[in-house]
Amino acid sequence: MRYRKAASAALMVACMFGAATVTATAAAHPRTTSSEATAVSAVLTQTAVNPVDAEFVSMMIPHHYQALIMSRMVPERSANEDLRALARRIDIEQSVEIGSMQAWQNWNGLEVTDPQEAYEALLDDPMHLEHMGMATPEELEDLSAAEGTAFDVLFLQLMIEHHQGAVDMATDVLINGSDAVLQQMATDMLTTQYTQILQMEAMLADMTS
Repeated sequence: MRYRKAASAALMVACMFGAATVTATAAAHPRTTSSEATAVSAVLTQTAVNPVDAEFVSMMIPHHYQALIMSRMVPERSANEDLRALARRIDIEQSVEIGSMQAWQNWNGLEVTDPQEAYEALLDDPMHLEHMGMATPEELEDLSAAEGTAFDVLFLQLMIEHHQGAVDMATDVLINGSDAVLQQMATDMLTTQYTQILQMEAMLADMTS
């Protein structure tokens, strides 16, 4: 997938998707005419799962798994309460999202991705790690070995890049995917992670100024 697309484009697509949902709901009114029924059928057809949808989920699950690994390093290595609170939110949010994506795969008759197995496979693919904004094994070793402010700074640097990778992936599926449920999930992910990027950038600026 082509992940490097502007987040603003995803937000625009999200708005367009919201408008399309309202239109589809209105078209489904009990007094629907034959032409309107045809339009509804076309909308439903367009929301079927396509390969972009399936790939997004199968790759986002291990992407989230790495965020859990990183966020769970924080309590033992950082004394920064703001960072600790952020790590707890990332842990909870992305754990829930992994479960939601697996449920989506099961609902659509797709193979359910094992987070750990998929993550370990990705670690052997440096190009994919880079495209997805994920930390390399060497970077994770450095993070695990750091403490205090040095840990905080490195965590923020790596997690900002990690979140940006997720924003790019969500942007791609919003533009090229077709499943309505996944479009909403991707929109929520994009909004949450972009907001957290801004928060982390502000925290990093305070630590390094």
